[in-house]
Amino acid sequence: MTYADLRVFIARLEAEGELIRITAPVSAHLEITEITDRISKGPDAHNKALLFEQVEGHTMPVLINAFGSARRMALALGVDDLEQVRRNLARLVDLKLPSGMSAMISRGTELLGVLRSIGLGPNRVRKAPCQEVIISENPSLDALPILTCWPDDGGPYITLPQVITRDPITGARNVGMYRLQRYDERTLGMHWLRHKGGAEHAREALDRQQDRIPVAVALGGDPAQMWCASAPLPPGIDEYLLASWLRGRPVPFVKCITQDLEVPANAEIVIEGYVDLGERRLEGPFGDHTGFYTPPDLFPVMRITAITHRQDAVYPTTIVGIPPQEDYWMGKATERLFLPLVQLFLGEVVDMAMPAEGVFHNLIVASMQPRFPGHAQKAMYGMWGLGLMALTKAIVIVDADVNVHDPGAVAAAMLSNVDWRRDITLVDGPVDQLDHAAVLDSYGGKIGVDATRKPDRTPAPDPAPPPPDRVTALVGESWTAPRAGLIVFALDKTRQSVRETFEALWQVCPDASLVALDAGADVRNLSEVAWRTLGNVDWRRDIIIRGGPVDHFVPGDTPRGQIGIDATTKGKADGHPRPWPDEISMSAAIKALVDQKWAQYGIEA
Repeated sequence: MTYADLRVFIARLEAEGELIRITAPVSAHLEITEITDRISKGPDAHNKALLFEQVEGHTMPVLINAFGSARRMALALGVDDLEQVRRNLARLVDLKLPSGMSAMISRGTELLGVLRSIGLGPNRVRKAPCQEVIISENPSLDALPILTCWPDDGGPYITLPQVITRDPITGARNVGMYRLQRYDERTLGMHWLRHKGGAEHAREALDRQQDRIPVAVALGGDPAQMWCASAPLPPGIDEYLLASWLRGRPVPFVKCITQDLEVPANAEIVIEGYVDLGERRLEGPFGDHTGFYTPPDLFPVMRITAITHRQDAVYPTTIVGIPPQEDYWMGKATERLFLPLVQLFLGEVVDMAMPAEGVFHNLIVASMQPRFPGHAQKAMYGMWGLGLMALTKAIVIVDADVNVHDPGAVAAAMLSNVDWRRDITLVDGPVDQLDHAAVLDSYGGKIGVDATRKPDRTPAPDPAPPPPDRVTALVGESWTAPRAGLIVFALDKTRQSVRETFEALWQVCPDASLVALDAGADVRNLSEVAWRTLGNVDWRRDIIIRGGPVDHFVPGDTPRGQIGIDATTKGKADGHPRPWPDEISMSAAIKALVDQKWAQYGIEA
């Protein structure tokens, strides 16, 4: 289904029982975040899109969590489920000749439809809904209900934008979802990370001695357009072409009022301006999708030259933080859509998953059927060589019959099949700029885990259960053994050394793999354990292999090596030279306010 604009999508959500209208007055300062965070982490039956109709100090309503479930994400892309998107793209990139005339005609018709949808070029219009109101004299961001998401954020942030730039050399358009910090009514902080297309356009402009680049920020439109701003497409590929394919017809465009750019005509709001390449300002902190505050850093400044919008504009936004949040489902759509492209280059990959706890760049699980020694490693290196997958910190390869979307099945395969001395591959390379655990900014240790069955090895016996009294004597009461062969514990590092504790535990539990968390962590919440482990580890620095070092050539029947993972907070004493960020949490005052007002929101408890 193609949506003419965001309000048609809102109507669809409401008709499907996927939207709650909240008429009680709410504040854009933290209150909307706390409400939405509870909804995102609550029961599936209560997880709905939220339309706040009375935001204090503003006339525009706020839409949030519109993509926050598998069903709503599928509705946004006009399909029954996200697997349908994968199947559609798989047919498109299938390079094998169809067998039979009817199959060839069917394939040809589908390809013709795709070519028509994006081959006709942009659909330009002279008059656009997004320009019903034009403010080019003294434009002010004060009219927009921009959220302050978390207590320690540097200010209000625009979080669901389509940031539009053009390559200063080729003219190719890039659309990115880069957060924007509101400094004042006329300036924004442009947080485009060094690996992203907008930052590359800025570098190219500097190389050509240009002092600014035009920028437009679109908010709203067809939800496929909104989502495509987050899609990790190769450089030079216009994200709106992907949106056109998903929509089944071209995205309509209109020329900006004050900048030499085109924007979606069906957007709710457009902010026009330019990035001054000679100006950088501290941006942040910001409570990010990692679950931690991104520390302040220098980023470019966008100066606003105009704001245009619909007469009755809706302000779309999102929040990020400790998973799960709405952005997980946006990433799930990316995972499903891009699987056929991964398979185009790596035909052995059967399926892949990016679990919520991995916050996109910390973990990918892939399944395959190994055919030769080193086949799993070949797949790992292949995935690290595909675009932004280069930033993935951990890749786990399991057998084709393992469900990569079932964390329990993946954990069982790892605990059963992995000899941590022989079956891991440690590499150094680029990681996400937001990775706080990496030893260097944007560069650190990564791991590949071959969790496939090894037919040349004698299966290891089931590990003995840990002796509770002896484990408690070593680490206190805050520990658990969620699976045979695994112990997770929380540790006060001011009183005990992580590595000495590993060695002491291995004396009483020689067959166990170990995970150390900070004191106060909930060791029995396995989702939290996974999130902390994946986020707080540099895989070169923060592991110990019992019986190590890593050696892929150890004979088959030698005792299995175990792993100790130090997922605690790091400082200089741990060999970590950079500041460690704070975890995101809401203030007690806002939690109490939302508790008090909950019945007014009209949301089921």
